[in-house]
Amino acid sequence: MDNQSQQQDYGGWIDVKICEDILEKSQSFLCSVDGSDSSMVGLHYLTEGLMQQNRQTTCEVLHVYDDAKDYLPPALRPDAIRSVVESKLTGAVSAKRYKVVWSRKDGVKVAKHLCSRAKAAQADFAIMGFTGRKGRKDKNLMASNVQEAIQTCSCACIVIKDESPNLLPIKRPTKFVVSVSLNQASTKAFLDALRLSQPGDEIHVVYVKCFMERTDSDYTAELKEKYSAFFAGLKDGAEVTSGNQEGLSGSFAKFSDRITQFVLLKKQRRESTAQAVVRYADEIEADFVVVGTNTLRTDRGKKPLGSVSLNIIMEWERNFIVSHWLDVSMDLHGQLNSSDLYSTEQARAR
Repeated sequence: MDNQSQQQDYGGWIDVKICEDILEKSQSFLCSVDGSDSSMVGLHYLTEGLMQQNRQTTCEVLHVYDDAKDYLPPALRPDAIRSVVESKLTGAVSAKRYKVVWSRKDGVKVAKHLCSRAKAAQADFAIMGFTGRKGRKDKNLMASNVQEAIQTCSCACIVIKDESPNLLPIKRPTKFVVSVSLNQASTKAFLDALRLSQPGDEIHVVYVKCFMERTDSDYTAELKEKYSAFFAGLKDGAEVTSGNQEGLSGSFAKFSDRITQFVLLKKQRRESTAQAVVRYADEIEADFVVVGTNTLRTDRGKKPLGSVSLNIIMEWERNFIVSHWLDVSMDLHGQLNSSDLYSTEQARAR
C-alpha cells in the first residue's frame, strides 16, 4: 500500500518536522479547580509533580464561580479556594511561572470558560477533575463540563479520577498506556505521553488485535514498524527510515532514558477493544491511559470523541489523557513557528 493510500485509509502520519516541534515546545498548563477532591488532586499533580520535574513549564489556574451560589459550604466558596490555590502555588513555583484567573460564570458553561482560557493561554494541556463538586454517583457518568471539554478543547486534556494525592506518581516513575492505531491522533497521544514523561517513566504503546487475527495483518505489521522506528529514534537518535519518518533523530533522542515498549494485545473471548486496553493497564498498574481523537471528526458527521476512545476512558478507573489532533498541512506548518502552529490549530478547531 503506497503512502497516499495509507493517509486516506488510516489518517496518515504526522510529519517529522511537526513531531519535532511538538517535542521541542515548552509546556504550558491550564488547571481548572472547583474545590472538588479530584480537581485539587489535579492541582497537586501539577504543582508537586509536573512543574517540579520540568522547570521550563508555566501554568494558569482557573476557577469559574457563580455569585448566585451563596449556599456553598465555606470551603467551596471562591475566596477559600483562591487562598488554597495561591498557597499551593507560592509554596511550589516562582511567581513568574504561574497565573491565577478567577472568572465569573455569567451564564456560560464552565467548559466554555475552560476552552476559551486554553485558547487565550495557548495551553498545551488542560487539567481537570473527573467528577465536579457533586461527587461520583455513577462510575459510568462523567461531569457534563468534563465531557464537553474533552470533546471540544483543542489542547490535550488531563482528567484526574484519583481523589487522593497519595495515588499520584510523584517521586516515583509514571506508567503510561497509550492506545494506538495508524492515525495522527494516536501518534499525538504518544507524543503527549513522551512530553509529560520523565527519565525512568514507562510508556506502553498498545494495539488490540482482532480475536480472529491468527497472524499479523498488513495493518498490524505496519503499525509495529512505525513504532519500532519511533523507539529506534528514542534509543540512540539514529536515522529512521520507516514510512515517511525518515530523518527522525535529535528531538527524540532526548527521551532515550524512557522505558518504551510496543505491546500487541489479543482480545479474549467476548472482550471489547476497550476492555482489553483496560485489562492491560490494570495488569501493569498504569497511572494514565492516553487516547487520541481528531478534532475535525465532526466535519465528517462523527461524534467528537471516537467510541473506542470514549469506552476506554469510561472503563478505566484512574486518570486519563485525551490528546487532540487537528490536521495541519506541511505547507501551512512551513509558514509557522511552533507557537503559531498551536495557536492556529486552536483557532481552526473552533
